[in-house]
Amino acid sequence: MNGRTPLRGRKNLFGFGGVFISFLYVYERGAKIGVQNNCVIIESDNLKRTLPIEGIENVIIFGDTSLSSNCVKHFMERDINLTWLSNQGQFYGRLESTRSVNIYRQRRQFACGEDEEFCLTLGKKIIGAKVKNQITILRRYQRNRPQSSAQASIDAMNKLLPIINKAECREELMGYEGNAARHYYQALGSLVEQEFSFSGRSRQPPRDPFNSLLSFAYTLLMYDVYTAVVNRGLNPYASFLHSIRNGHPALCSDLMEEWRPVLADSLALYVTSKGIIKREHFEKPAQEGGVYLDKQASKIYIAEYEKKVRSRSNYINYVDYSVSFRRAIEMQCQRLAHAVEEGNPDIYQPVVIR
Repeated sequence: MNGRTPLRGRKNLFGFGGVFISFLYVYERGAKIGVQNNCVIIESDNLKRTLPIEGIENVIIFGDTSLSSNCVKHFMERDINLTWLSNQGQFYGRLESTRSVNIYRQRRQFACGEDEEFCLTLGKKIIGAKVKNQITILRRYQRNRPQSSAQASIDAMNKLLPIINKAECREELMGYEGNAARHYYQALGSLVEQEFSFSGRSRQPPRDPFNSLLSFAYTLLMYDVYTAVVNRGLNPYASFLHSIRNGHPALCSDLMEEWRPVLADSLALYVTSKGIIKREHFEKPAQEGGVYLDKQASKIYIAEYEKKVRSRSNYINYVDYSVSFRRAIEMQCQRLAHAVEEGNPDIYQPVVIR
């Protein structure tokens, strides 16, 4: 979260999961988590691992892991966020302290959410940045795919950029975003390795391996953003761009948009082009109806995601130093909080990669 270097001896994945900076992932089925003597203890199938609790800020659990009541108490006292996901990455819920809740900031957030001009101006910034970042990703990967051409899609998306800025309501804006997305995913399908080619985006459930990689990365990104939003005292369910609905962290969907091509799409392209993830790493559970990474490949993919979000860049244009992508997400949430408090969407500056 704060850009610290990895804790000594924890760079690699372990039987229970992995620790990267302040994130602990646990994917071993039936694991039990407890706290004793200022250490987090994880046990499963005659295996036991002990980690200092001081180095952990977020815990992400996949599947049917259980926690002791003492563990829950220590997590709450130390502001350690806990996210539960299914084995396939479906969100179950979160356990978090309420110390970061800022009701005064949230009241301003709700008011801005009812201000159509604020929402539309902010939405144009976010969607414009997303489309620009998608175009950049297509251009980067097209250089290495001379036999495939994404140029027609790139041209169509470029033509949409000035139209996006002329949208008169959020519904119209999201319509343009949908048009851009169709061109983008069509081009993306032509740029991936042949064994991972796909005809379009499929979500719940993902119907092919590449869509599965996209969905998994979007899930990891969603809860990185969720944590940053909550830590800044904002309400993750009160959005400015996406429609609100019960149980959906719509503000996180708003803030994810500029990051999807940068952190998730590029990751899926990278692991498939480098042979890090192969076709045989996927399984198709009969009861799920979708395609998912197996457990070992999930560990590999999460490790690559962590490398990505821990890498540094200079894409934040309001500071003159490089920051990790995870830190950049936090800074963007703080920037949004400032825009909300001032009632001025122009304060928010979305990330545009080069």
